[in-house]
Amino acid sequence: MNYASFYRDTGEQFFRHGHSIFLNYISESPKPHLHVHDFIEISYVASGTGVHILGDKTYEVGKGDLFLINYDVPHEFRSFDSPSAAPLEVYNCVFKPDFIDVNLVDYMDFSDVIHYLSFRSIFTIEADHVDDVKILGGGNSAIEAVYRKMLEEFTRQEEGYVELLRAYLIELLIHIFRALKKSGKAGGAAMTHHAKLIEQSKQYLRANYALGAKLNELASQSFLSPTYFCKLFKDYTGTTISEYVQGLRIEEACQLLQHTDEKIIAIAQKVGYKDIKHFNEVFKKLTGMTPSSYRKMI
Repeated sequence: MNYASFYRDTGEQFFRHGHSIFLNYISESPKPHLHVHDFIEISYVASGTGVHILGDKTYEVGKGDLFLINYDVPHEFRSFDSPSAAPLEVYNCVFKPDFIDVNLVDYMDFSDVIHYLSFRSIFTIEADHVDDVKILGGGNSAIEAVYRKMLEEFTRQEEGYVELLRAYLIELLIHIFRALKKSGKAGGAAMTHHAKLIEQSKQYLRANYALGAKLNELASQSFLSPTYFCKLFKDYTGTTISEYVQGLRIEEACQLLQHTDEKIIAIAQKVGYKDIKHFNEVFKKLTGMTPSSYRKMI
C-alpha cells in the first residue's frame, strides 16, 4: 500500500498546548478523508452508524465499537451518506506513548505499550495486531464514562488537568486490556513483532554468551538503533543485556562446577571471563557464594 498518497497528520495541530495528548468528540463526515498519523489513536463510537476504513479492511460500525489505530495505519471514519442515517458520533483520544511514560518515547505500536505496561504489573498479556479489529461492540459504559471525564478535563484545562488526563488514560487502557482478555484477542501465545526480535536475540546470546556479543551487532540484527534495542530488551526481559549475559555465564559455570573437575580459573575463561577476580565477584553476587564454596556445597 502506498502511504505517500494519504494525508499525513503529524499531530502538530493537536499538541499545540505542549502535551502529547488530545481529546475530541466529533460528528464524522460522509466525505473521504483517508489519512495516516504519527501518534496512537483510540476511537470509541458513541452513537450513530457508518463505516471505518482501517488499513485494507472496511467495517460497518455502531455504538460501542472501539478501534486502536497505530502510527502509519491508513484509516478514516465516515457517516453513511443518507438523510435517514444517524450521523456517526466518535470520541477520539490521540496521544504519543511518551505521554504515559518518558521511556516510551520511541514506541509506535499499541501492542508494545501493552507489553510495557504489563511489566508494571497491570496485566500479564501480550497482544498482536490488536489495531485491525473491533475491540468492543454494543456499548461499554465504563469506557464511555472515562472518555467523558477525559474530554471534560481536556476542555476545561484547569490546574492539574495533565496529571488527571494521564491517570484517566491509564484507566482507559486498563478497561481496554480487560476487553481484550474477555474477547480472546489477547493471550500468552501471541507475540508482538518486537517480542519476537528480543526472543531471537536471547537465543543468539544463549548460543554465544562466552564470546561477548556486542550491542551494535545485536541491534543491527534486529534492524533497530542500539538505544531503542536496549530499551526493548529491558522491557521484555526485565534485565539489561549485560545482566542477562552474566546470568547465562554464571548458570553455565555452575553446571561446570557441578559436573567437571576443571579448575575454577579454566571454568571462568570457558564462560567468557578473562579476569578471575571479576568472575568471583559476579558469581558471588548472583549465587551468594564464591565458586569454591559452591563446588564444596555440591
